[in-house]
Amino acid sequence: MRRHTTSDVTLHYLDLGTQAGQGDPAQRDLAQGDPILLLHGLGSCANDWRPQIDALGGSHRLIVPDMRGHGASPALPGDWQIGDFANDLFNLMDQLDVPRAHIVGFSLGGMVGLEMANRAPGRVSSLCLINSQPFQGRKPAALLFTYWLRRTVIATFGLKSMGKIIGKKLFPDPAQQRLVERFATQMAGMDKRAYLAALDAIFHWDIDLHFKALAMPVLIMAADQDYTPVESKRAFAAQFQHCEFEVIANSRHATPLDQAQRVNTLLQSFLTINSK
Repeated sequence: MRRHTTSDVTLHYLDLGTQAGQGDPAQRDLAQGDPILLLHGLGSCANDWRPQIDALGGSHRLIVPDMRGHGASPALPGDWQIGDFANDLFNLMDQLDVPRAHIVGFSLGGMVGLEMANRAPGRVSSLCLINSQPFQGRKPAALLFTYWLRRTVIATFGLKSMGKIIGKKLFPDPAQQRLVERFATQMAGMDKRAYLAALDAIFHWDIDLHFKALAMPVLIMAADQDYTPVESKRAFAAQFQHCEFEVIANSRHATPLDQAQRVNTLLQSFLTINSK
């Protein structure tokens, strides 16, 4: 894992697939095209994209960061905004001499990706959002409940307990117990202040979307059992100029993990078409 240093934050990240497809001209063209940024969710890290890395790394260049306060990237003091996460990623792109990238964002990562596209649409070749959308105006009751529940549990019992609670909701099937344990362990190792700073950034995120400028191809994936209704995401998707909308069956919030094969198939198709 390489390191990227800016004046603000040192991000740890994976840079994979740069030599991919040397024997196959079609794959070589994809690997040498605009790279793909994979942006993880709250309490997650770059390694949680492993199913997608394995599926895409042979034909695309993948840049997979640990966002601030997550994984091996440090937690900066003070309050954070989603725009801070976006600036970190723009800095990383500049350091790697990447003028444009495809962005695939899950949950928090989708918010960051959308913020980047809204601020600098010319730097985003395509945008894929997985279980992620902004809320304009009054926040839904479910979001308010989730926010305050997490803050209360963390204050009372700590991040490890919070990780177990979330993990069991994300992965309720007994066959997914390994994923529950992995998620709880990862949460337990995260800095509590960093988690709360990121949680607050999500809760207070306010974005004025310029849909006329968001002309890049967009793919939105919505799990059928996510925290927010499918129809809410469908209505959001309808506002983009060029947007594909896919409902992922038998999935909760952590769709890249609980329905990895379906996600990979959709990403392969979407990115191949839009990398030409």
